[in-house]
Amino acid sequence: RNGAASAIKDCRANYEYLNSFDTIVVCFDGDAAGIKASKEVAELFGSKCKVFKPVADYKDACDWLSESKEAGFVDRWWKAESFVPDGIVAGSSLWDTVCTPMAPADCNYPWAGLNEITYGIRFGELVTVTAGSGLGKSQVLREVVWHLLQKTKDNIGLMFLEESVRKTALSMMSLAANAPLHLPDAVVSDEERERAFAETLGTDRLFLFDHFGSTSIENIINRVRYMAKGMGCKYVFLDHLSIIVSAQDNGDERKAIDEIMTKLRMLVQETNIALVIVSHLKRPSDKGHEEGALTSLSQLRGSAAIAQLSDMVIGLERNGQSEDEIERNTTKVRVLKNRYSGQTGPACHLHYNKHTGRMLEVEPEPDGELL
Repeated sequence: RNGAASAIKDCRANYEYLNSFDTIVVCFDGDAAGIKASKEVAELFGSKCKVFKPVADYKDACDWLSESKEAGFVDRWWKAESFVPDGIVAGSSLWDTVCTPMAPADCNYPWAGLNEITYGIRFGELVTVTAGSGLGKSQVLREVVWHLLQKTKDNIGLMFLEESVRKTALSMMSLAANAPLHLPDAVVSDEERERAFAETLGTDRLFLFDHFGSTSIENIINRVRYMAKGMGCKYVFLDHLSIIVSAQDNGDERKAIDEIMTKLRMLVQETNIALVIVSHLKRPSDKGHEEGALTSLSQLRGSAAIAQLSDMVIGLERNGQSEDEIERNTTKVRVLKNRYSGQTGPACHLHYNKHTGRMLEVEPEPDGELL
């Protein structure tokens, strides 16, 4: 009675009368207010509603009449389509969709065994990497970042919360130099250092977060959003979740993990980035992860939200206390969850070379030794 703005209010007030009809045709003005009101009213009455679809040149019925197009208006009225709520799609309309080839990964991982199970990295995915303390999670992330720098042209955001920006920067340069520049005994020439800088930090594609000790959930979420939207980062790496949770005031680890994971999941959907996060594991009852214990989803810290909201969960296993140097520096990569293909299980072995600072894929022999 008072224009589109009051349509939903008026229809609710007269709901019983209007709902007594078998079919209701909603025909409001074709402007933004009318289209919004059409949707609201159609939602109110559901499947018995049909919605008149306006034409760009005609705002309302008067425009049709003024050009003597009333026959066209009446024809369009009777052809009004049944209202379908947002999110409901008729299966019969999906032929073109199912005939479109599946898009390849937006980028692969650096290791063939992991790609064979995961089919690579995709935008819109939340990937969690987990392992025991000190087993090389951060180094695995750096190898992925270095691979992305070489194989894509996308910007990358780095949020390594347990280390300084200087340490992160030198560790990234180490991969390009094939030398652990973050260690005091690393020997490289000035030319090699300059080349390593040019190939990593100097690309103007890496953006680092200097957190100054501020790791509140809202601060982290805002920085990830800014990296995605403000700096155009298509990949963001967050290491690690536990340090964010421990900084919260409420002291409830489970609630804090639920909150940060829910917000990160929503942020991935909002920005369509690939977000890779690190999470620690609970200590198993017998052998610790630092001694090579298997990883599992049930060991993720504090809350089921990490496993539930991640698209991919990758576990790292290594016996850091082994007497054998090769075993001590070799990590087994295990896929614990894979929403994309459903495939899980052991993926590959990565050997860390302390002289080059690199983690490269190796093949185990049948007797367990490495080729």
